[in-house]
Amino acid sequence: MIEGVLSMDLSLYKTLLEVAKWQNFTKASEKLGYAQSSVTAQIQKLEMEYGVEIFERFDKKMMPTPAGQILLRYAAKLIRVFEESKINVAGQTTGSFTIGTHETTLCSYMLPPFLGTFKRCYPQISIAITELLENDTFRALKAGECDLGFIVDRVRHDPDLIFETIQEEEFVVVASPDHPLASRDAIVPEDLNGCEILMSISGGKCRNLFEDMLRKHRVKYRLTYEINSFETLKKCALHGLGVTFLPRTTVTSEIQTGQLAILPLDYPDFKLTVQLCYHAKRQLSVPMTNFVGLLCKTTPHEPL
Repeated sequence: MIEGVLSMDLSLYKTLLEVAKWQNFTKASEKLGYAQSSVTAQIQKLEMEYGVEIFERFDKKMMPTPAGQILLRYAAKLIRVFEESKINVAGQTTGSFTIGTHETTLCSYMLPPFLGTFKRCYPQISIAITELLENDTFRALKAGECDLGFIVDRVRHDPDLIFETIQEEEFVVVASPDHPLASRDAIVPEDLNGCEILMSISGGKCRNLFEDMLRKHRVKYRLTYEINSFETLKKCALHGLGVTFLPRTTVTSEIQTGQLAILPLDYPDFKLTVQLCYHAKRQLSVPMTNFVGLLCKTTPHEPL
């Protein structure tokens, strides 16, 4: 059995990941450029090799079985190690690496300038940004499901992980410039009593910071909307639907153009640290080391 698995074509695992991504054999075959019968045959070959059912149909979607979920994690790791080997062996500069994060919106604001610089140095290396569940980044790194983690948190310590600081991020309370509190010279938390509040989804670091302050000062408010998108929260606030709490980076443009106003809250700054992290035993390739250095303002290696 082991010899059979080791001799198997990596394309089978790529097909497995593609089917899981689209939850559909037809869509996966279109993306891979294969006939649907070929995709079906490849999945069947994997099922015969492992002796388990990998996918099951559920509500018109092909969902991984419990065994399939385990195999998907190994498949992602196999592909990642293969891509890493292309980067490291014989000085090759092709391949890819994956950044896992729950903070996809902040990623979209912060990473593009760095990605552009990196692309000019390493045009043949691709970077995938994978959205993870809240608090799942550390598990994914330790399981080898992603290469780097992008987190927004307090300074963390974990013996299995290395943390590199990108920047300190301030969070601010914002509203439409027409909001009554926006014209005040200063406000205190109690001034938010009776306000309509827009919140991110429960459990996130951003919401926890805001709720801790509201709870500490016994502020009674009306929760208008719970939205898992900084962009949507920003637009709702802009249209006068309530007060919200967001990373300053995500509202800089709207503040400058006068579409949003930062409420002058007399309260200690809300700050968290934006960090990259990776497994302590992981040997980073030169391109990955450069990428980390680029974001964290350390001195990167010269491109290969």
